Amino acid sequence: MSTIIKEIKIIVFTITLIMGANCYSQRNQTKAKLDTLFQNALNSKAFNGNVLIVEKGKILYEKAFGQADASNTIQLSKDYRFHIGSIAKEFNAIGIMMLKEQGKLKLDDPISKFLPELPSWANKIKIIHLLQYTSGLPQIKWSEVNQDSDNMAHLQNTLALDFEPGTKYDYNNNNVFLQRRIIEKITNMNFNSFVVKKILKPVGIKNAVVDPDENETLFAKSFNNKGKPDVLKYNISGWTALNLEDFNKWSEAINSFKIINPESTRELFEPFSKDSQTGLGAGNIKNGQVISHIHDGAAFNYQALLISNLNSTIILMTNNKQNNLEEISNSIQAILKEK
Repeated sequence: MSTIIKEIKIIVFTITLIMGANCYSQRNQTKAKLDTLFQNALNSKAFNGNVLIVEKGKILYEKAFGQADASNTIQLSKDYRFHIGSIAKEFNAIGIMMLKEQGKLKLDDPISKFLPELPSWANKIKIIHLLQYTSGLPQIKWSEVNQDSDNMAHLQNTLALDFEPGTKYDYNNNNVFLQRRIIEKITNMNFNSFVVKKILKPVGIKNAVVDPDENETLFAKSFNNKGKPDVLKYNISGWTALNLEDFNKWSEAINSFKIINPESTRELFEPFSKDSQTGLGAGNIKNGQVISHIHDGAAFNYQALLISNLNSTIILMTNNKQNNLEEISNSIQAILKEK
């Protein structure tokens, strides 16, 4: 009997070794295909940036390709921070829901409750309208706005809304701007400080920087296809730059409800209408799990994309925008499915 048991153990051990070797071989093949994809993209100037791919909670692929700035003398590394464009709006959306959970605001509250300095139309705009981009606020006058105070002055002088709040979707940054001002009023903290102290640090994000300037180290500088660097300017404040590690931590914090609870997360994923963006971009929850979270963002020649589901997370960041991150992510997913 003992001999049979020993033989069974040997067989099981052998099968385990074979399976492990096969998995190792498959992972190596997958990495080789990803290397080919990104090296070809780099050589054809279709991608200059950083990539992270996580499968089942483990890092499968993490690499940097190309240059950190327009000088063509500094190589990117995985530690570089990038602007993530509109994805940075998640921090104010999450901040609003944190305050809701603390009982400091309700999504049906009119924004005039917190920003009484705005005209009477603020009585009609609810916080939920800001989160769903249905406030009716006009677009920011980018050519006339150089700082937060300029934009607030424009809003204070705005006589009428573009449409009745809650009746139409219009993606615009004044919704984001006022979310950040409401957070400041309630917490008595500068929004940038709020993000660092109340959101980033509690989830273990240590390297992120809000509104980095040209002198920030390990911060990728964006440039166009002619090699001309962008002039870094913040017409309104509050834009968080992340590296791959911290971006992944942020995604995991949302998926695991580390910052806000499942109900608040579900509310943030709820769009006004089909295909309209929300505070978290797009996504959904089923059976208490985030089954998808997709968000893209762009600013200057920066572009970023997050695609997360139950099986994998893909993070792409570039400082030489080619408007092709969705196509690259499709290629990545095709390679992952080949395994």
